[in-house]
Amino acid sequence: MSIQQLKVGDYVIGIDKSWLETPFVSHRFRIQSLADIDRLKALGVSMVTLDADQSEFHPPPPGPVVPPEHPPLKEVPLPSYKVAEMLTSLHKYLVYKYKSLFEELRRLPESGQIDTRPFLNALSEVEKLGRQYPDAYLFLAHLQSTDDETFIHSVNTMFLSLYLAHFREYSSEEAVLWGLSGLFHDLGKVHVPPEILHKNSPLTPDEWHIIQEHPVRGQKLIAEHTSLPPLVAKVAGEHHVRRSGKSYPDRTLYEATDSLTRAIMILDTFDAMTSDRSYRKGISPSKALRNILEASRDSLDPEWSTHFFLSMGIYPVGTVVELSDGAVGVVTKYHSRHPDSGANPRTTQSFSVLILKTRQGLPVMKPFIRHIEWQSTASPPVQKTWNHSDFNIDWDFVRSHASTWM
Repeated sequence: MSIQQLKVGDYVIGIDKSWLETPFVSHRFRIQSLADIDRLKALGVSMVTLDADQSEFHPPPPGPVVPPEHPPLKEVPLPSYKVAEMLTSLHKYLVYKYKSLFEELRRLPESGQIDTRPFLNALSEVEKLGRQYPDAYLFLAHLQSTDDETFIHSVNTMFLSLYLAHFREYSSEEAVLWGLSGLFHDLGKVHVPPEILHKNSPLTPDEWHIIQEHPVRGQKLIAEHTSLPPLVAKVAGEHHVRRSGKSYPDRTLYEATDSLTRAIMILDTFDAMTSDRSYRKGISPSKALRNILEASRDSLDPEWSTHFFLSMGIYPVGTVVELSDGAVGVVTKYHSRHPDSGANPRTTQSFSVLILKTRQGLPVMKPFIRHIEWQSTASPPVQKTWNHSDFNIDWDFVRSHASTWM
């Protein structure tokens, strides 16, 4: 119906604008006042869809009315499956836009500028949606294909950055800064030839030198050709500096790195380890976490490694697990852990697994959820963890069974 016919009390379930073009987390809300209608008109909305069963007409009082100050439109929380669908679309959109950005940069004049507003707008929506269902970040970051690996890796790192920022209870503004830093950390790879990026044999010294240049090149690109915050450029330039071991451009720069950089180093490493590459298979998220904790002894930041481990849990969402009885499934929920009361408290781990294969190794005709609780003093309930690609499991497959576990 036309926006002109909208009344106070109507329950809106859709508008003729993409969610990327509006400040709303969802397009489902009740019209509380005439000022709400004016706000929709100001956004350029001309048509709306209503739910007649939920609409209640409340006529405005007669005579001239001065709209009172009131809170913004009350937005209806979206169900988890809807948030996951919207974040899936945004993930694909950002991968497409990031790939297009590489093509644009290769044609960019020396003094040209890149418009990063589409990324900021989409990322802001991702941040809002993720506050309703942060686990969706992990599903989308863990269960991706290897196509366009450079671009998917950057978007995955962005999703992981937002997840960690939410876990740390940062403000929306700070979380968006984290997301931007995760998304653009590898922008300097635009200057690395694809045949080097995707090479499945050892790099020559010259090729390795080109790879090592990408942080500095990325910092320069962001600083000179975008209006992104300076910290985003700084993170791009620092994200391969390490306390020891393989570090570039120079490990002596580690003490001057930003705290955000040290977190992005970990997220970048985590996604790289869990993703299939042309030259090796990815490992499970649980194994990657163990590797990161090991590296925190001398290479990665120990404080941020601990924060990341606490945010993910022992069996992160998206991990394929083989349980002690031989059944195989994917972790769909990691519940908060808590110590038991008493003189000798025991930590309880609780998580949910979508069972896909029986203990005999046969596919389950109808996948189902198993809830598992495990105390630290007992034998682990998982005998092995796997990367999703080992069982040809991806997000589309898991999402097709959403009614079972969401």
